[in-house]
Amino acid sequence: MTNTLFVTDEKIWQNCQKFFPENFLEKHKKNLFLEDPKPNENNLKIIAKAIKNCDFILALGSGTINDLCKFTSAQKKIPYTVFASAPSMNGYLSKNASITILGHKKTLPATLPKAVFYDLRILKSAPLRLIKAGIGDSLCFYSCWFDWYLSHKFLGTEFNNKPFELLREKMEFFVKNFRKFSLRDEEFLQLLMEILLLSGEGMTMAGGSYPASQSEHLIAHAIEMKYPEIAEKKLHGEMIAVTTLTSARLQKELLQSVIPTIQLQSSSKSRGDFFSVKIAKQCEEEYRQKLTLKPKKVDWQKLKQELQKIHLDESRLKEIFAHFKIKTSARSLGLSSQQYQDCVVNAKLIRNRFTCLDLIQ
Repeated sequence: MTNTLFVTDEKIWQNCQKFFPENFLEKHKKNLFLEDPKPNENNLKIIAKAIKNCDFILALGSGTINDLCKFTSAQKKIPYTVFASAPSMNGYLSKNASITILGHKKTLPATLPKAVFYDLRILKSAPLRLIKAGIGDSLCFYSCWFDWYLSHKFLGTEFNNKPFELLREKMEFFVKNFRKFSLRDEEFLQLLMEILLLSGEGMTMAGGSYPASQSEHLIAHAIEMKYPEIAEKKLHGEMIAVTTLTSARLQKELLQSVIPTIQLQSSSKSRGDFFSVKIAKQCEEEYRQKLTLKPKKVDWQKLKQELQKIHLDESRLKEIFAHFKIKTSARSLGLSSQQYQDCVVNAKLIRNRFTCLDLIQ
């Protein structure tokens, strides 16, 4: 007999409870309702303690709950399954988890769920804010494709086109037909959930978050690391909607340039004047890895033609976000224009990932 630990939080359960049998909670060995659902070390410890004498994890949630459970599943070698509470992010089928360790947002190895279940009635009842976040998280598809291919051409890093081909048809359909949809439309929610699941599958296929996390995610992580009290009030997808516009604009500037130059800085240049000393030290270790990469000779005119086919213009993204009433200003994230711009400038320093941020002047 399976001894199941059921993990969710109070708000999610209140919203979803009506879709489950009355005796649902009675069927599990333990039920854990997280009081402060954040993807951090404290909640990992809470789950690790609760999982004692259990051999299966059943999660009900989206981003945070899923990340905590998939990471715990990998660490404890206990299988897990997740019920999606909202179409808010693309991590359901990815083999990595975003966890904050000592204030530094990291992408860590995790495990895949045995299954992902979703019910359109539950997705339809999700807060509109969460559905909008899912749109934000999905539309970085083009930015990520651009950046990862750029890195491959400039530095010879590995590249896998299969995750993009897997998702391309649905993304093109969405971008072409977005005006036909509304946030509570079941056909749209079905499409959005399929996009998010395939995006996660693409990350697993690629062996990392590369096809779904590039410059736009670096900017978002920089915000989380510099202004954690502001960032914790925002959903991941809300930030990605804003930062994806920035990446699209920077990528367009690259396409208009004659010959861009790699802007890697010496590893001795401290990040301590922007991030805390502790976080700056972690960033230094990550960034040093990027300095070992050797630039390749690039036929820029040919590469520009290839990148033009991938790039989705900022104006089109703005149209989509405006249609779904998704906010896209720095102010919507609780930041001034200067604070946001400072995060954009420093974002390339936090990881070993090479993106358009390393080519801007």
